[in-house]
Amino acid sequence: MVDSVVATPAARRAMARERQKDLYGTSLRSLVHGLAEDYGISQARLARVLGISPAMLCQLVSGERIKIGDPVASARLMILDQRRALVRCLDDRRIEEILDEVARIHDPWPRGGRTGSMAIGDLREIAGAEQLEEAAVKLDDDFPRLADFLRRVARDRSA
Repeated sequence: MVDSVVATPAARRAMARERQKDLYGTSLRSLVHGLAEDYGISQARLARVLGISPAMLCQLVSGERIKIGDPVASARLMILDQRRALVRCLDDRRIEEILDEVARIHDPWPRGGRTGSMAIGDLREIAGAEQLEEAAVKLDDDFPRLADFLRRVARDRSA
């Protein structure tokens, strides 16, 4: 006869959160709460942007489920997480545009990512031409292509 270990519901949730840390770098509870706070939205609104039900997101946050099964929803979550620092510098109108843009993603592995014009618009919202030029100087040695891009954004206001 094999001994089996029966975990309590709390222990199963704790194990699920540990597995989430392996998959996402942090528990989904921490990630979801941080995203909701930074974007200024409710957990239910975040679920709609991700394209999953609020109940499913609640189960993920509580540790009743380990991972997001839909690769598109998972990609949307990662994109929102990557843009967190940016949204802290933006107004509500621009944050809404970002949320709408992310909600429209239908490919979990977008080729080329966001449009260049959106990236350029974001850069111009958080830094003026002079700041972009200064950043380019600092990046020249280690990241020359990025430095060149920043210079083009700073110079060409029609891009």
